[in-house]
Amino acid sequence: MNIGKRLLQQFWGDSYKVNNTKHLSKWASGAISVSLLASLLGACGNGNNNNESQASQASSPASSASASTATATDPTQLSATIKVWDWDEAFTKGMIPEFNKKYPNIKVEVTVVNPNDYLQKLQSGIASGSDVADVILGEEAYRGKLFDLDVLDNLEAAPYNFDRSSVLDYTVPYISNSKGQIVAVDQAITPAGFAYRRDLAKEYWGTDDPAELEKLIPTWDDFITKGTELKDKSGGKVLMFPGLGDAFLVLKGQNTTPYVNGTEVDVTTKLSKSIEMLFKMRDAGILGKNELWTPAWSSSMAKGEFMFYPMAPWGPKWHISANDPEGSGRWGLVKAPEVGFTRGGTAVGIYKDSKVKEAAWAFVNFAYQSEEGSLFNFKNFGNMTSNKAFYEKQKALFEAPGPFDEFFGGQNLSMYYLENVIPEMKGQAQSKYDSVVDAVSNSLYPLWTKDQSITVEAALEKFKSEMKNKASEATIK
Repeated sequence: MNIGKRLLQQFWGDSYKVNNTKHLSKWASGAISVSLLASLLGACGNGNNNNESQASQASSPASSASASTATATDPTQLSATIKVWDWDEAFTKGMIPEFNKKYPNIKVEVTVVNPNDYLQKLQSGIASGSDVADVILGEEAYRGKLFDLDVLDNLEAAPYNFDRSSVLDYTVPYISNSKGQIVAVDQAITPAGFAYRRDLAKEYWGTDDPAELEKLIPTWDDFITKGTELKDKSGGKVLMFPGLGDAFLVLKGQNTTPYVNGTEVDVTTKLSKSIEMLFKMRDAGILGKNELWTPAWSSSMAKGEFMFYPMAPWGPKWHISANDPEGSGRWGLVKAPEVGFTRGGTAVGIYKDSKVKEAAWAFVNFAYQSEEGSLFNFKNFGNMTSNKAFYEKQKALFEAPGPFDEFFGGQNLSMYYLENVIPEMKGQAQSKYDSVVDAVSNSLYPLWTKDQSITVEAALEKFKSEMKNKASEATIK
């Protein structure tokens, strides 16, 4: 049966009727018990509110590991000024007033920092002894580097006492350092599938139903078969992805096998199968020649030149509707072949030398983990928390239409991520070499697009060579 539906039935009772049971064992095997059901949707952090944490603390000493217990002090008595470095002004301007309703004596000072400059600013501040934020963010591209700096506090220790079992199991590796310590929470979880053009699917494949499309592309070999059919039927006018970059970020993201051991980086294990499948797609002629983030890539969404675009929960707002503003009703969401993957995401941690740790955690926990903050976050910004308890309590929220569901043909996007994408996802340990792999990938896939004579073996050797140039201290395999 559909795992998400089964879990929802167990959490929400007979009011959620389901029949199919085929994936329950996969979900349960990931340490997701019935109460973990809430471990769904795509977005942020952990979410027991403070009153509940304190109540459980009083009744059971073992529950002192609750994610929210660090703020057990009367909120009105907790007084401090905390510094936050963030790039999203809209979020902080919206969230801080909500936070201050509960914590009126904590002042939050925000410095807007470009994400491209963030890590350099942080390292410079630490090296010079100048001010460093109490609340530190790590964007996907460099969170592994951030964790490796060893400047974030262990959130499982006092005064935070974060409980890793309170969040979706697959997210734990993404918020853990090399020691296995939880050093951050997710700003928003980012499980990804494919946005697709309903009009094109209907015209060339006879259906625009996500459930039917899932059956057409269960594996990457099937994806190539349907892509070849699409190319032939459309006379080459419509292809599967805009370019190799889209396909490669999916393939690379799906392989969560550990590939870093200290300074030994096994690029072959990480990428050989991904490059092999990428080149099969390239050679089949089902990929366009657009590079990610270019004007041509963006404008193609409205033109109907390509069937699929990788998309996380933030994608409907920032990618699809932004680039195809007249496209309401002609988009849908379907899971990727074989397994889900993550796209984007930001980790939020606390500086280990902060002088106001309890106040900093009060803000982080409220904004990304608590029920109140998670509800405000989802309703106003579309961010979905990783906290399981939140989903247990918010049945009506996710049954109701979301802000972009109509744009996606009336499809309930949140429930689709919950039921179809998240259940089979796995996390990947973070490493400072992840950003190097991404940088080399971005520099090489345009070359693979232009020169189709490049073989898998040659591409892998070139990749390893570039890795050695950018990470000379590492042993590249």
